[in-house]
Amino acid sequence: MLPGPPRASAPSSDFPQSISWRREPFRIFFPLAVLLGWVGVGHWLLYTLGVTASYSGFLHGQLMMQAFMMAFAVGFLLTAVPRRTQGPPPSAFEIGFAIVALLAIAGAALGQRWARVQVAYAALVLLLLQFAVRRFVGRTASRRPPASFVLVPIGVASGLAGAMLIASAAWPVGAPWMVLLGRLLVEQGVFLCFAVGIGSLVLPLMAGAPPPADIGSSPRERWKIAAYGGLGGAILLSLVLEAAGWVHFGPLLRAVVVALGLGVGGGAWRAPGKPGLHRRLVWLSVWLMPVGLLGAGLFPDLRIAALHVLFIGGFSLMGFGVATHVSLSHLGLEALARGKPPAVIVLGLTVVLAMLARVAADLSHTYFDHVGWAAALWLIGSAVWLAFLGPKLLQR
Repeated sequence: MLPGPPRASAPSSDFPQSISWRREPFRIFFPLAVLLGWVGVGHWLLYTLGVTASYSGFLHGQLMMQAFMMAFAVGFLLTAVPRRTQGPPPSAFEIGFAIVALLAIAGAALGQRWARVQVAYAALVLLLLQFAVRRFVGRTASRRPPASFVLVPIGVASGLAGAMLIASAAWPVGAPWMVLLGRLLVEQGVFLCFAVGIGSLVLPLMAGAPPPADIGSSPRERWKIAAYGGLGGAILLSLVLEAAGWVHFGPLLRAVVVALGLGVGGGAWRAPGKPGLHRRLVWLSVWLMPVGLLGAGLFPDLRIAALHVLFIGGFSLMGFGVATHVSLSHLGLEALARGKPPAVIVLGLTVVLAMLARVAADLSHTYFDHVGWAAALWLIGSAVWLAFLGPKLLQR
């Protein structure tokens, strides 16, 4: 469960029942993430089936990383930060703004209004930044973030810089390298920083270990600030180097950084000490991230295929796994969290098979058939997952 006061059987006087959606915004954003993911992945299935006449890998990437994964991040952070600080939940305006921004990103991407996508995306990440800063440094905050959270503003900076560089395609002075670096910052930099920074808080909690200490609470924690800041700097440096032509070294450096950050900082070098299939899926996703980056660095000709190990097996599987943990824990369904719900089994199998099918696409002579199967498998798994958790998220 996320850090904070224990869940009460009835709403407290501080947070009346009328704002329960504000106290648990994951109920809104996790289903929204799946719906946005269907738009991004369904794009490939529709083309494979002949329903649409064109396809766009750029559109797919924008929808999945700037809408689908961001919706998971928004739902998690708007829930976790107030519980960590024991501060006020997000306001109705903040929740509504985030929803509108996510829908604007998807709508602008489908309309191929790339500059508008980046404006909406930049507004969303700025919303998250001010939300976290106000609650961690505000008067109502009784706790501070762990040292690993220094990677969150680094990830936000990566997203803002990437959005500006992608939007530069519409500028007279825009250069191809700017869009290339922008995509690297948005598609990898943001969620690699988030995965290591937030994962170093979430993974111990999921494993049954004590939560990390507050930032600056001891000399050891102050040293960790520099260590995590160095990891974030290394991630950004690796992206710049790759855009500059270091196609081997850049991904390999990121692989080492992610493995160290999550393996050592997050404690993922050991298996979780608590039962639950979703925990195993999150641990699998942790190690598929550096595996995908290693593949991209060692085999640049198969870079796109290898990166889908990172995107499908790493980012999306981690998103579903963490969302499962948050949902089951906060909804009082600990018995399900300790077991192997059939929907979670289906999710794990279909996402892993989708990853394998997408990798095989670049090695086969039937590229679009494999891409279509990968899309269909991912859609089936996410639909089963949403059918399992959706009704529970809508209950009081």
